[in-house]
Amino acid sequence: MRWLKRTLSILLLLAAVGLALATAFSGHKGDYGTVQLPQGGVVQLPKGKVIVYYSQVGGSEGDQVSVPLTFQVTPAGGGAPVPVTTDNGTQVAGADQPSETIGELGAVAKLNVPTAGSYMVAVDGDVPPGTSSLEFGTNAGEAVLHRWRLLAGLLLASIVAALIPVPRSRRRGEEPGPASGWSSDSRAPYAG
Repeated sequence: MRWLKRTLSILLLLAAVGLALATAFSGHKGDYGTVQLPQGGVVQLPKGKVIVYYSQVGGSEGDQVSVPLTFQVTPAGGGAPVPVTTDNGTQVAGADQPSETIGELGAVAKLNVPTAGSYMVAVDGDVPPGTSSLEFGTNAGEAVLHRWRLLAGLLLASIVAALIPVPRSRRRGEEPGPASGWSSDSRAPYAG
């Protein structure tokens, strides 16, 4: 029974490490949706920080936009546009300078979405249809943090499994009875 407890604890720990590594090393550029340029479209965005990436068909990460391009993200039900910022915090209206930040290579803007829901993306630029898109996602570090509940649950389950008491197994040939080392004969230590 001890081997099962030890194995279960190790497997839960390995599952947590595997999940964290798989999340960290997978792509998260299009986690919240993609819109084709120049027509735009609707994406489902969560509340909080969202990173906007620009991608071209056949292009590599970090490619610059070849023509001036601006975009605006507004709630689908109407309302004020979501503020768009760059790495240094300045307001931008376009996507002509991709980020070179580690983990966010190719990001053209960041959004601070006020509430989760559907958002309309309107694009203005002379981009040939079907050659590029805007992807809404996150970076690897944020993706791992979004899974903190699952990771914490796996780690906690591993610790609990390791702490579960397991009764000692009996040795072969040992009979249940009074504790070893004690005798019911009062003269036993002096018997000779």
